[in-house]
Amino acid sequence: MTTTPAPGVVGPGRLVGIGGGRRLFVECVGSGSPSVVLEAGLGANARSWQDVQAQIGRTTRTCAYDRAGVGSSVARPGVHGAREDVDDLRRMLDGAGIDPPYVLVGQSYGGLLVRLFADAHPDTTAGVVLVDAKGRDQMRRELAVWPRSEAPALRRSWARPIQDGVDLAAGDALGRRVTSLGDTPLAVITAGTHAADSTGMPRRVERALFGLWATMQDELAALSSDHVHVVALRSDHWIQIRRFTRGDTEIDGQPDVVIRAVRAVVQAAREKAHLPPCRRLFAGAGVRCRS
Repeated sequence: MTTTPAPGVVGPGRLVGIGGGRRLFVECVGSGSPSVVLEAGLGANARSWQDVQAQIGRTTRTCAYDRAGVGSSVARPGVHGAREDVDDLRRMLDGAGIDPPYVLVGQSYGGLLVRLFADAHPDTTAGVVLVDAKGRDQMRRELAVWPRSEAPALRRSWARPIQDGVDLAAGDALGRRVTSLGDTPLAVITAGTHAADSTGMPRRVERALFGLWATMQDELAALSSDHVHVVALRSDHWIQIRRFTRGDTEIDGQPDVVIRAVRAVVQAAREKAHLPPCRRLFAGAGVRCRS
């Protein structure tokens, strides 16, 4: 039997066995409890957290990893879904000796995964931070507000149920079952704009989708009775990245907002206390509290 060799490991970090001859790349910095686990968006890897990981590592042990098929981690054969990604995460944490409790930080598709993990493992989840995360039943709801006659080719590309080898429709179905995280400390950070993702989109479709996104972000905040919800006004979807280029466009993020949110959730978890009010955590022209 032949096996696919692992991609070369770039920079610090290591490959951790998760069973079945498979390994995932993980890099941890800092020390202390709870352990912060950084879950990237679809197609992104551990490096998407490079502007925040070292800073959070000054507060507690902070780990970023590459899911199967991205970065230095070998892909699964065939198509897989969120259930398999969450199972991989659990196996990686065990194999790497990353001890609970966990503060789970997820961006975009990673936000769905940390919600699923927190729902499945409430005893080891000390807090959750959602960074412009996928909303509940997102694909169906987005298509419902997007008329078929408006930019149909672009609409079809958004409607693809399988992207980057991931069955997004199956993930949405699992996510619908997560209706509450109880009183787990929860911070929701929403992007102020999605301009980079709406190129070529009719203006009225863009407005409808952005309004729906705001509604879904409010719904995510309501998953916990102990939550804060802040909008990073200057940021596009990748809030945790200070600056990156897509095509000819320079896109800015606000990683400091993510760092502040994670530290607040870590402190609440350590002290077994409620999160402070949003306006006590976030101030200035670049943010707006929603709750």
